[in-house]
Formats: sequence, C-alpha cells, structure tokens
Amino acid sequence: MKIFLIIFDTLRKDHTGKTYGNEWIQTPNFDLFAKDCLVFDKAYPESLPTIPVRRSIHTGMRTFPFNHEKPNIRSGDFVASPGWQPIPQEHTHLSEYLASEAYTTAFIASTYHHFKPSMNFHLGFNQWRWIRGHENDPYRAMFRKGHSKLRKKMRTHTTKKDPAARTYQKHVLKDYLCNVQDRQCEEEFFPAQTINAGIEFTIDSLKSDKTFLFLDEFDPHEPWDPPQRFLDLYLDKNYNEKRVITDTYRTDLDYLTEGELNFMRAAYAGEVSCCDYWFGQFVEELKRLEIYDDSLIILTSDHGHSIGEHNAIGKIPMYLYPELIDIPLMIKPPGNLTGPKRIKKSYVSTLDILPTLFGFMDKESPANFDGYDLSIFADDTDYLIDNRNYFTCGMNIYTVYKDDKYALITSNDKSDQKLFDLSKDPEWNLNIAENNPDICENLFEKIKKDANGDLLLSDEGQYWDLENWYTTKDE
Repeated sequence: MKIFLIIFDTLRKDHTGKTYGNEWIQTPNFDLFAKDCLVFDKAYPESLPTIPVRRSIHTGMRTFPFNHEKPNIRSGDFVASPGWQPIPQEHTHLSEYLASEAYTTAFIASTYHHFKPSMNFHLGFNQWRWIRGHENDPYRAMFRKGHSKLRKKMRTHTTKKDPAARTYQKHVLKDYLCNVQDRQCEEEFFPAQTINAGIEFTIDSLKSDKTFLFLDEFDPHEPWDPPQRFLDLYLDKNYNEKRVITDTYRTDLDYLTEGELNFMRAAYAGEVSCCDYWFGQFVEELKRLEIYDDSLIILTSDHGHSIGEHNAIGKIPMYLYPELIDIPLMIKPPGNLTGPKRIKKSYVSTLDILPTLFGFMDKESPANFDGYDLSIFADDTDYLIDNRNYFTCGMNIYTVYKDDKYALITSNDKSDQKLFDLSKDPEWNLNIAENNPDICENLFEKIKKDANGDLLLSDEGQYWDLENWYTTKDE
C-alpha cells in the first residue's frame, strides 16, 4: 500500500470548500477528493503553532502541555514558543517507524521551519527535499535589483512605536520579496514546486508497493501572494490600494482600511484556491498512474488564521477561536469508499495520524501512542471514541477547551477567561465567563486532567519580545 500525507499550512476548515459548508470559495479539487473520503467534522490541532503540531504528527506523542522542556531561543531559530523544539531524542520519528515496515520514505516541504539549523524533522527519511524561499527563509541575496520597487507596492504597518511590526516588515517581507522576485511562471510558486516534486518521487518509486510520501506545503501561510488568476477570483477588479500580503499579529484592525482587509481576505482565498488546483494536479497524476484507488491519502492542516474575525489578525494565543483551531481532515482509505462518510461524533486530532497509518497497514502500533487509530471509521458506523467527547489545545500560556455545549479560552493562570455557550452562541461572540465561574472551573479541571501535569504559566522570552534582541543599532 502506498501512503500519501499532505499538509497545507494555515488552511482554515471554513475555507475548504463545499465539503465544509463554504459555497463562496472555489476549491473543486478538495470537494471532489472528499467524495472518496472519511471527512472529519471535529478535527483539531493537538497544540499550536507550526512546530508543536508537526511534533505530534511525526511522533504520535502529545506536545501539550509543554512543561517537559524550557522554551529557549536556539541558534538559527528566533521562535521560542513553548513546544517549538526539535523532536526529543527519546521520541521515534514517523519515518523510522515506517522504515521498520520496509517502507521507502520521502519528505518534501516548503515549510522552512523543519530545516532550521536546530531542527531534526527530516531525520530518518530515505530522501528529503527543501523547497526554498518561503516567508523569511534566508535563501536569496538581500541586495537585489528591484527590491525597493516591489516593496513600495506592498502595505505594511510601519509605526515606529510598534517594534514587532517593524521587525516583521524588515525580516519577513524583505526576505520574501527577494526570494521570489525572479519568479516567471505559476510552476515556480510554492504549491506547484512542492506538488511537482511529489509527482517526481511518485513516478520514480512507481514499482514499489511500499512508499510513503509526506508533502508539507507552507501555503496558504502568509505572505499571501497567489498567482494573479487565483487572486482575480475574489478581488474587486476596481481595487487600487496597496497589496496586503503580510499581516502584523494584532487584536485590533485600526491599521487597515476596509479595502486592505478585503484584499487580505481575497489574497488568502486565492492562496487556498491555488493549493486546491495543485492538489488536484497531484490526484490526477495518481489516477493516471493507476495507483489512486489502492493508496491511503490523508489531507489536513495544522491550524487556521484570524483575518479580522473577532477583531484579530494572525495566530494569537488568547484568540483560539474556530478560525484558528478548526482544521480539515480527510482520509481516503485504500480501496475507496462507496461515497463520502462524515465522522461527526468524535473529536479527533493531528495526534491521531501516526496510529492511523498503522491501522490501515493492519499492523499493531509499534509504540504506546497518545493518539487513536482512525482507520476504524472506514468499516464501522460513526460512533464516539472513548474520552473523545471534547478536546483541548494549548498555545503558549493559553489553552482552549471545547465540547458540544461549551467552549473555554483560558490563560493557564485563569486570569483571562472567555466562556461561550455554543447552543446559543455558535460563533463564539458572547463571553459569559464572569457570570459562570463554576462552569469555567469545571472545564479548567478537565484541561488539567487532559494535560496530565501542571500547565505552563510563563511565556518569558517569546517571539513577541523580538525587539529586545533582534534589532540593530541603526534601527
């Protein structure tokens, strides 16, 4: 059995087309693929952001509650968010587990955080390829012709009183524009590069029945810079303001005009449609090679992104709302289904991916994974997995709890809490925490039980403190 695991970073569930109820966005290939899949309605990341999610995917072990390691800034990586660490030495990698089953493995990613000098996510793969240049990957020379001209077309927040915004402008937008300014055609955009590299591996390994391909595409992560044909699907043709392809993580929208916010949303949607198109090219190639039907294919994301919802922009710990935590999860079993199957009762997680691979291989899990085997849903009716009637997810010193009745966003010291009654407020808009302390305490106790340990209380030295160390004398 061939196995394909595809992650699109920052892909919101509510932007994954008609499959998840969005009639506005154009994702025909995701929608078509879903017809062959187990479609999970309650899928969530185990923890946030990018690297903590990947750790759980690569190991089948929980990263939350982060208290087994001290956040620190390591050489070659400015992010010190809790859980943003290499895979611990005592944990076995997904690639190593599959190698023990005689699988040939490949890892192809434009998610550059995997390959920073201190990281080890490509360990154990038979081959791996880094698609260079996304975000502020230090790929191209910083002093290139045309850089200033390009930057003038972009909108960034430049208030000198906001060091984080200034840092983001200097160290992300500039790097990104340098990395991509020689791009000539759509095949040079990141989703196309990642997918085409995956197709190349698939063709090369066609004669082997036991291959595992892990595609980790950083789009639709910002900067949002899709090919023009995808942007045109959503952007007002009369738009004449600056292009907002980056964002400053904020809890107000004052730095954007209404038009700029609409551009940001259109650009994100364009990125999603671009990812959808190239995912469709990959699926079509599998069908052309006559290996689609008998392959296991998993499509998911790590998290979403706030784009003005709840008055927030970015991935912000105290704003763990659905636009950030809801993710798509579709699993096409080998042999195909007779039609799409919705899994609605159980809360499932990125933590479940590794044990699910072994379930579909009809093998016992080689370790005591923290996740569950979701292959059981391919044969049985939808039912509730033990202890999966709620979920918890941590990000820095905040945690979100959700079940079918309530949602709680809480700081780990309980000083900042938001409680929502989902039967009356499914959009999470009315905070009722102040009048319901007993409910908050009850849900917080479930969080502590789920964490199986104390919660992290300090976020000292996090990436929002960059101005203390990542500036130079001339700034």
